[in-house]
Amino acid sequence: MNIKEITIENFRSYYGTNTIKFNDGLVLFLGDNGDGKTTFFEALEWLFDTSTTNIDSRFISGKKIAELPEFESDTLRVSMTFEHDGEKIVEKSFSFRKDQDGEIKTDNFQFKGFYDDGVQRSPIQGGVLLDRCFEAAIRKYCLFKGEENLNVFNNPTALNYLIETFSNIRQFDPYYIGDKYKSDYPGFVDFAEDQSQKAYEKAMKSDKQNSQREKELSSDLDKLRRKLDDTRKRLKNNRENATNYSTKLEDLENSKEASTLLKGINERLKSLYDKKTKIEGYINEDYTIKLLDEMWVLCGFSQTFKEYQEKVTAFSKEKRKQEDEDKKKKGREEAYQEISQSLKDGIVPLSIYIPDEKTMQEMIEDEFCKVCGREAKQGTDAYNFMVDKLNELLKSQQPKKKKEEVPLFQNNFAKELEQKSISLGYNQEELNNLTNTIRERIEFNEARKTEAKKIQDSIDAEEDVKKKLLAQNDNLTEEQLINAYQNISNWWEHRKDAEKQIVILETEEKEIDNELTDVQKKYDELAKDSVANIYCKTHAALSKIQKSFKYAKEKNTQDFLSLLEGKANQYLEQLNIDGFYGIIRILKTTDGSAKIALQDKNDTFITSPNQALKTTMYMSVLFAISDLTTIKRDKDYPLIFDAPTSSFTEGKKVDDFYTVISEIKKQCVIFTKSFLVDDANGQKVVNYDKIKSLKGTVYRMEKQRPFDDKDLSTIQTVITPIK
Repeated sequence: MNIKEITIENFRSYYGTNTIKFNDGLVLFLGDNGDGKTTFFEALEWLFDTSTTNIDSRFISGKKIAELPEFESDTLRVSMTFEHDGEKIVEKSFSFRKDQDGEIKTDNFQFKGFYDDGVQRSPIQGGVLLDRCFEAAIRKYCLFKGEENLNVFNNPTALNYLIETFSNIRQFDPYYIGDKYKSDYPGFVDFAEDQSQKAYEKAMKSDKQNSQREKELSSDLDKLRRKLDDTRKRLKNNRENATNYSTKLEDLENSKEASTLLKGINERLKSLYDKKTKIEGYINEDYTIKLLDEMWVLCGFSQTFKEYQEKVTAFSKEKRKQEDEDKKKKGREEAYQEISQSLKDGIVPLSIYIPDEKTMQEMIEDEFCKVCGREAKQGTDAYNFMVDKLNELLKSQQPKKKKEEVPLFQNNFAKELEQKSISLGYNQEELNNLTNTIRERIEFNEARKTEAKKIQDSIDAEEDVKKKLLAQNDNLTEEQLINAYQNISNWWEHRKDAEKQIVILETEEKEIDNELTDVQKKYDELAKDSVANIYCKTHAALSKIQKSFKYAKEKNTQDFLSLLEGKANQYLEQLNIDGFYGIIRILKTTDGSAKIALQDKNDTFITSPNQALKTTMYMSVLFAISDLTTIKRDKDYPLIFDAPTSSFTEGKKVDDFYTVISEIKKQCVIFTKSFLVDDANGQKVVNYDKIKSLKGTVYRMEKQRPFDDKDLSTIQTVITPIK
């Protein structure tokens, strides 16, 4: 399959109709960040998705939406013309319109296809045609966004798919599956071996002559088979654990540099956050509170304050005057009451203590006044006078209740006003300078906010670096990177324990297998003189056939991996000129997945290849897979990459890489910002000297000028052929 033409209409920044021609080899799209490279790639992803109907209004060109009148409609469309046993077309589209509220509504989704049947162009459902010519399983090995997605074996099912699709291993399935637990329908030799064993054992049990010995040997066989099965399960688990820990250790070993970088970033971030917190702590913008609490409200009110002082002084003076008059009035009233009581009837009475308390009690008991020498019988006026005199004396001896006086002024506002007047008087000079104080405080706050903003910009920059670092190490979490060295120690011990168990279990497996073979031999010897002999020979023959198929299937898998490795290493050598590149190894793990590793010629694993070498390693495997599709299916497929070389430093390596790619006889579409340099005005321009040697087609992608960098509706990508 070869792409001949792509048309994009009203897809995001691709305003209107944009048609781009493709050649058979390298097709290079050069564009800066935001120029539409990823948008083009995502338009192809949308077209190639045959599983869903997606008419998201966010796909629509902002510029087209802005100029679309109410109640009118237009179309979003992506189509591809390609060669695959004749010319074919697939086209995906939907309509959109603007209602009276300015809302965009989408409908009329279509996925159309056309093929040339030799007579005329015939229609077909687009998804059906695309899946027929460009299978979904193949497409996932053809479209790659960024460097981090180039390793196809990050998907654990990738190896099985490749083996089953591009090797001869599927030919074995009718005969041999290899794992009776994975399928309800075993292959023929699996089934035959199992049935022959059952028939053989059944025949042996029916032999009365050797029934007792058969029972003993059959019981031993069952025990040994269960024991062997259990040992193999534990062996498989330990192998998987060893593989998992090895993979984790390799990831961590590869991430040592990243771990160091991350540690430095986090330390700088902590320092920046602490500094920002400290600076923000200096900022005090409680201006409303300061208006009253710190008397900012009095700024520039000196004359008003003098008037305030005069009024407070006058009010205070009047208050004291009224309080003095009130005291004099109350004193006169009390003095009058005392004098009036003393001079009652014009007689000055004796003191209340004459006679004393005991004398008064004695005279009352004797009913005789010993002061005047007369009788004072009970009930007489004289007797009652003495009783009243005693009660008055006793009453005078009791604690006197203080008379509650109501102050003339219930509250103390005058005093508060006086104190405020005094304090403000002392601080008058400071109050007169409040204008300077307020200005200095505001300037101080603004300076600290500016400083905090600069620190936040530094924090944002560090966070961006951190995100990129973590994105490049997506197999590991941030916590794993931070704890890399501790994890290395722990996982090393776990792997060592698993490997130790593997040695023990492999020995145990061999011993049990040998014991099982010996018992099986005795069991077979027992059958020679019985009717079960023919069943024994049949089962033995089918067991040998099963082992032969197992060996053939394993060899077929290994041959495929060797073929894939060989082709990948050919590309690796081509893509790395005048530099170390090593040898690609594709290693099958115990869980059936695979991983790509790099070794030197001494079989030493290269645990930390630089990103550029990793990129060429993964791309070499992709080219090799693409070659296998051609070999096995007589069809080639395009490889489409969005920014696959972002980690490459500009220079000879980039030039050599693209030169080699342009020489490969394969349609390869790459979106990149390589070969762009800054001109005297700081604008990105094409370095034409460096693209002269490239074979293929080169397009320049850029935003049409002028545009508003804050208005999406002004953005339009323009594609211009430059080579």
